[in-house]
Amino acid sequence: MRTGLLGYPIAHSLSPCMHNAAYEALGFDWEYGLYACEDVAAFNATVAAAATDPEFIGFNVTMPYKRDAFAVSDELSAAARATGGVNVLTFERKGRSTTQPSATCATRIAGTSTDGAGIVRSLERDGDVDIAAARVLICGTGPTAAAALVALAEVPAASIAVLSRDVRRAQALIDAAGAPLAEAAGSVWAAGYDEAPGLLRDATVLVDATSLGMRLGDPAVLPVELLGLQHTVLDVVYGQGQTALLRGAMAAGARAFDGLGMLVEQAALTIELWAQAQGRAVQAPRAVMLQAARAALAERSTGTQQ
Repeated sequence: MRTGLLGYPIAHSLSPCMHNAAYEALGFDWEYGLYACEDVAAFNATVAAAATDPEFIGFNVTMPYKRDAFAVSDELSAAARATGGVNVLTFERKGRSTTQPSATCATRIAGTSTDGAGIVRSLERDGDVDIAAARVLICGTGPTAAAALVALAEVPAASIAVLSRDVRRAQALIDAAGAPLAEAAGSVWAAGYDEAPGLLRDATVLVDATSLGMRLGDPAVLPVELLGLQHTVLDVVYGQGQTALLRGAMAAGARAFDGLGMLVEQAALTIELWAQAQGRAVQAPRAVMLQAARAALAERSTGTQQ
């Protein structure tokens, strides 16, 4: 059986090593591959071809195609509808024959998002955060920020502020989330980065959902001197060493970690979804997956240094 990742560029992805390590540990005869799509036409063609192949279980989807994955989905989870993006496609085949598994059968594409749940579980697991008591700042207005907002509001967190250079974009992100935020009205608001000093005095959790840190020399999203012992900091960037935000946060005594744990959680939830679609109930081996990801990153670091 086949699974894989759609996106562009994706050669750097850790998903194959994590998934294939998990499949081996679970005893699954599955294989995870990379499917680079240079444009939307290639993305749509790849999904359409896989949907007709009974050996294909589903795809993870990464940038820039999460909204395109939303568009090709026949069924959408609540998280996908709230964020407007999909990072997991599952091929649900009705009428599959047990005696002829390769027989043609009707296929529906289920789209969901594990991004937000991955962020919440990483905060709980890696940061020991009690989400219900957390006063959260989210930096950014992209798909990852939207996923974090919706998942945290569903718990709900005690309060959530979305920060952006343009407060209107932050407010638009909140407005687009719709129903999941309805009961949290009053405890979720938009703010500009100029308000960060005051907000950080009360906040307990900072989620940097921007791309800052992906390039060498990128500055921290907020002045690190504003951080302190009361803060837990999640920088969703991973595999780039310590970002300026993480270095500053740790120097200030804050609990700080990158997006690797979030990535593992997202992948683990995907495996559990796909297994469920195959009629299996499993617990993905997160420790095995994290070990595989760390080994791959260490190997890349050694190769870069040579």
